[in-house]
Amino acid sequence: GILMIISFLLLIFVIIYGVILRYRRLKVSTPSFLVLMLVSVLVGYASVFTWFGKPHPVACAFQPWLLGLSAISLIAALCAKNIRIWRLFANRMSKTKMGDSALLGIWLVVMIPAVVILI
Repeated sequence: GILMIISFLLLIFVIIYGVILRYRRLKVSTPSFLVLMLVSVLVGYASVFTWFGKPHPVACAFQPWLLGLSAISLIAALCAKNIRIWRLFANRMSKTKMGDSALLGIWLVVMIPAVVILI
């Protein structure tokens, strides 16, 4: 419960200062992917509640979807951001620019197989 509240407050902070006001320190950290990671964390924390109560086929079916996809989404977003940093600093002389759409493409490439496996 407490970690969900902290994550939600961080999400509000990132939306206000990173997306709306576009502060430089948060803009460097790719606020759209920070929001994606925080939503993944919130879904992962919320997935714990599917383990409570009487076992039910619906609750048991949601467990891999909620926990698995949120963990893979978080790791995929971190990997996409690391690939961006690697591409920026691999060639110091060239001016390589990698936008959010390219990062979203990398994230989707990692997420699609996980969704296909769960289907």
